[in-house]
Amino acid sequence: MPPAAIENRPGIAALLGASGATGQKLLPLLLDDPAYSKIITLSRRATGLRHAKLENRVVDFDHLATSLQEVELDDCYCTFGTTLKIAGSQAAMTRIDHEFVLDFATAGRAAGATRFAYLSAANANARSSVFYARLKGRTEEALKALGFADLAIYRPGMIIAERADRRWAESVLIPLLPLVDKAMVGASAKYRSIPVETLARAIAAFSNQRGSGVTTHYWRDMIEASGRPAV
Repeated sequence: MPPAAIENRPGIAALLGASGATGQKLLPLLLDDPAYSKIITLSRRATGLRHAKLENRVVDFDHLATSLQEVELDDCYCTFGTTLKIAGSQAAMTRIDHEFVLDFATAGRAAGATRFAYLSAANANARSSVFYARLKGRTEEALKALGFADLAIYRPGMIIAERADRRWAESVLIPLLPLVDKAMVGASAKYRSIPVETLARAIAAFSNQRGSGVTTHYWRDMIEASGRPAV
């Protein structure tokens, strides 16, 4: 097969986090993307979704590193994560948000993936005194060390989505977001809220951003990638 034909063939992508708020919006976009012939989701339980391009693998998360054996991958998407309240402890959250993510990325690399899209947080910083920000930052740094040709890191502020585990502070703040967001200008604009549908479209655009290297996407980048004007 000529090199050009290999380069232009539809690829195979894996998604970790398909049952989460962002993953639920992202998965249909990936399934509709002609850049992919197959989307493999990894989850503890069957998604219940049926699609000709979808392969849902029910896996033991303690064995994520071997979950993609006998698969040839091109791209990986990770929207996986939890909250400290749900995890119950910093150790449990580290296991979920850091170790499981790296296990997935390692499995992806072993399966041939050269590209990885990761949902992080606006305040991610490996040297932060804030546990959540530090954990996300550490995960970003570890992903960079795996050597993906393209690594897209998405750093949204508050994600606006309907979910059962909405935190009290979110419920109080959401009605005020239009005013709060307008007050965030300049460098602070990266902390503006973003609808989950907009975030999912921005992450889905990664399929066509080949040769981009390591990139970090903040609010304005994600708004523009989704096709909306940033105002």
